[in-house]
Amino acid sequence: MITQLSAVLAERDPKKRVTMMFIDSAFGAPIVERLHVLGFKNVVEVNFGGRSPDIHQSNQRAYMWQQLKEWLSKGNIDPRDEKLEIDLTGPGYHISKSNQLVIEAKAEMQKRNVPSPDDADALALTFARPVAPERKKTTDAWTRGTVGGW
Repeated sequence: MITQLSAVLAERDPKKRVTMMFIDSAFGAPIVERLHVLGFKNVVEVNFGGRSPDIHQSNQRAYMWQQLKEWLSKGNIDPRDEKLEIDLTGPGYHISKSNQLVIEAKAEMQKRNVPSPDDADALALTFARPVAPERKKTTDAWTRGTVGGW
């Protein structure tokens, strides 16, 4: 797996390049550590149960799922992906007494015989943190010391 992730992270083709990779800390902590040792600094460990950056969600998982919901509301899904549809509709949710969004835990889903939403959680990971697009290096004809510059 490390070899495959390294190949993905080393890709230089702008159409395939991964700006940032988020990995679940529950099982991915050793993977993140190894990728860091290999020199990949654009890999971040995400704790699903960690603190949400938004006070309206109970934890990081709820935050990511809320961001995912907003993105999906714009039509960003392949309607033919039945596995993802099942995953996205599997977990229940409620609003806590603290007025925060709580996404149903996988253990609770298991009790209801609902499969773990692995694909949806993986997609939600892409919303762990905002990632700005890379800036392209440009040559500015109007920089100091160039002909025609100020």
